[in-house]
Amino acid sequence: MLMPVEDAQRQILSHVKAHGRVEQRPLTEAQDCLLAQTAEAADDIPPFSNTSMDGYAVRAQDVRGAGQEPVVLDVLGTVRAGHPSEETLKAGECFKIMTGAPVPAGADAVVPVEWTEALDSAHVRILRAVEPGAHLRFQGEDMRKGRAVLQAGTLLTPPMLGVLATLGLSRVKVAAPPRVAILSTGDELRDPDMPLEPGTIRNSNSYALFGAIRAAGGQPVLYPTAPDEPEAIRALFTKAAGECDLVVSSGGVSVGDYDFVKPVIESLGKLSLWRVNLKPGKPLAFGQVLGVPILGLPGNPVSALVTFELFVRPAIRTMLGDSRWQRPKLRLALASDFTEVTDRRQYVRCRLILDQGHLKLWPHTNQGSAVQTSWQDVDALMIIPENTGPYRAGDEVDALVLSTTHIHSQSS
Repeated sequence: MLMPVEDAQRQILSHVKAHGRVEQRPLTEAQDCLLAQTAEAADDIPPFSNTSMDGYAVRAQDVRGAGQEPVVLDVLGTVRAGHPSEETLKAGECFKIMTGAPVPAGADAVVPVEWTEALDSAHVRILRAVEPGAHLRFQGEDMRKGRAVLQAGTLLTPPMLGVLATLGLSRVKVAAPPRVAILSTGDELRDPDMPLEPGTIRNSNSYALFGAIRAAGGQPVLYPTAPDEPEAIRALFTKAAGECDLVVSSGGVSVGDYDFVKPVIESLGKLSLWRVNLKPGKPLAFGQVLGVPILGLPGNPVSALVTFELFVRPAIRTMLGDSRWQRPKLRLALASDFTEVTDRRQYVRCRLILDQGHLKLWPHTNQGSAVQTSWQDVDALMIIPENTGPYRAGDEVDALVLSTTHIHSQSS
């Protein structure tokens, strides 16, 4: 009996632990890393009250009646960002003020410039009243001195890098990426720059997995291709397990006469699972070699990337200390028919499209496990339970959202 996907995920992750290694990086190299320290505010942010608008800093009580009849105020000068005023406003006075400039003492509101008429350089007519606090950003409104702003484990997205810069941190501690070995097996494989003899193909999996590992937060380590020989595979697995935190291979995990990955894992360590209720990607192997987790992925390019998404990516995120490795799962309507029925759970490559404001799934027309171009513009994997279907346009199904970068309109 084939193992369900969720059971396989749980079993794999039960053997994968956070490695706990930390490294320091400059902010320019910390994007998409997991923060490994608590980031505290050394000062209030903003460090002073300032204006969110160009306009005039006033005492709100001086312009209370401006809605019925304009109020004329004396303009003491202009306050620019980075140039605070040392004067204090008194009744009937104001300062012209630029966005981000410190609010002068005595002022408790700002009148936007659109609500005023300059009479001359020393006088302004206020046309609308404002309440105290209007158009002000107060000291400490965003962050308070001494308080934790970001916790360890925070994913460092571009906005979070901005927060760290605001806190005065140019370098931060982050979870070090796990070293992930990439091993492809097969007599037929050739590197991209090598000529193709009859019966040979390009080794695409190593490079696709290289990119997938890096995107998942790992440090990919590319090893030479292994021929379909048990001793060669055994030697390469042993070397990789001695140098990396996780070993990922592709090819050689099925039941053919020259599929040696499964027996090699068994001979070197322990095989924990083999074969999953999944299409594409049934012949998945997982075990340990020298105590290092090893995942043997299928050799078909699509199968390799689908199983990477379901099993390797969660392992890498777990090694980083990230428990939130699950992709968002949404229930969405189909934009076109999907008629294939199979006895295994199927993960179908789809685009996300917008149809009259509604997000829908558009399955790729060719779901073959060797059709690499079917990954183009894929945003989601639609989940089709075994022995169900056919599905028609408008039917709702679950989908794992991989990206929202290339959402298409119905006409694209």
